[in-house]
Amino acid sequence: MVTVQKTGTYNALVGRLNEIIQDNIGAPLRYLVNWGRLYSLWPVHLETACCVPPDTVILGDNKSISEYAPGDSVTGISGHAQVTQTFDREYKGFLVEVTGRGMLPLLITPEHPVFTAAREVRSGKGEYLTGTSWKKAGELVSSPPVKVKGRFVFPNKTHDCLLIPRIKGYVGLATIPLEHYSTRRGLAILRGRGESPSLELPLSVETAWLLGVYVAEGWTTKNHDVFLSLGRDERSFANRISRVVRSLGYSPQIKEKETTLVVRFSSSILARALREWCGHLAENKKIPDFILYHRSEALLRAFLRGYHLGDGSVTKDKRGPRFDRASTISRILALQIQLAYARLGRFARIRKEPREGTSKILGRTVKTRDAYSISILSSKRKVADFRINSEFIVVPIKRISKLPYDGHVKNLETTDNTYLVSNAVVHNCSVEVGAAAGSRFDMERFGALEAFGSLRQCDLLIVMGTVTRKLAPRLKLIYDQMAEPKWTIAMGACAITG
Repeated sequence: MVTVQKTGTYNALVGRLNEIIQDNIGAPLRYLVNWGRLYSLWPVHLETACCVPPDTVILGDNKSISEYAPGDSVTGISGHAQVTQTFDREYKGFLVEVTGRGMLPLLITPEHPVFTAAREVRSGKGEYLTGTSWKKAGELVSSPPVKVKGRFVFPNKTHDCLLIPRIKGYVGLATIPLEHYSTRRGLAILRGRGESPSLELPLSVETAWLLGVYVAEGWTTKNHDVFLSLGRDERSFANRISRVVRSLGYSPQIKEKETTLVVRFSSSILARALREWCGHLAENKKIPDFILYHRSEALLRAFLRGYHLGDGSVTKDKRGPRFDRASTISRILALQIQLAYARLGRFARIRKEPREGTSKILGRTVKTRDAYSISILSSKRKVADFRINSEFIVVPIKRISKLPYDGHVKNLETTDNTYLVSNAVVHNCSVEVGAAAGSRFDMERFGALEAFGSLRQCDLLIVMGTVTRKLAPRLKLIYDQMAEPKWTIAMGACAITG
């Protein structure tokens, strides 16, 4: 293998290719991208400089990006995707904080591609333009203010919008297996008593509703009991919960306490399952994937109705419209609820309410956490600050700021080349290029090609083989991320137009 020597800020390529490049371009090259046929080149996945901080929550397996590994699941623009590779690097510079109206901020490096749509404002009135495009975070444009120093203004400006995908359901289960949550000893004891516990949970509108109530109001002991805590005046609500629980073969009890009504039933199997499906403790609550991504929207609606009955309220704005509201300290749950309503063609706004610290509750000092307030417009009213189409919720960018950063940043490569940050679609920022594959690569003719860490460092793109319609968008993405000046060399059967 011929090695490539680095000198200063460029790579000196060897062999005839280097001579041709230098003669025709007349400038030193820093790095080179090789786009080649995969049957003649060994594919290598290379990371660009596009990343996010390690604590960024990514939906799918519902954890921080630093916890993801190859094989884990993520939610992308197409729905379910898998992580194929993870990246970690040191970064010192500015991160771009992008905040859409009614969305949590996304914090990313300036080169990170974000999927966007455009909105044109003329004399203060906005018109959403057709089409979508990938834009670097550092090049995004926020919407103009409509008020300056308390006075209305009528701006003229074209700005960018974030896109929340309306994920298509892909889960088709009619029942959820429970055998995984049972133990041999436990089953033997129950069967010794003449009991025959169900080892599957039917997925119906009623059970989806019950799961929604549990996410709002429920908890379990480690291995035995399930509890749902309600207000003292919610007797009819408690009775309905009891009917659903009884229909599943359990024996619920309603107990009145000082300030609450508690519905309790015993099931070691279901207690373990609920902890895994819905999370344990308020800060870890989540929507089970088999509900959030089920093909049946009726199940999703039933879950959300149950959740709002347990943890929600209806309020009326002073200007007239009504909103369904809820609050949670689980960031994952807030993001999932926004994504769930997007599936149903509605926009759930999220607002973070800083509350971290301590407070007094019933005379006791308790730790408090930041809360996420969720509101969904429930009255029929025309709105202009977002748009809903068949594929996305289109949300104008409210604010863009830059924050200094010095530390590790993370990135993923996924099977559909996207993942969600604060529910906005971003590119996975990993591209497939070619590296020499032994004797099948003519080293004397083409020289040695060195892998690189960032497309910003690349001056030249070599294209070999036919560029198909499927490959063309990826090729364009690579080209768009290259720094100026840009050169392209086409080889063999490759055809380049435009």
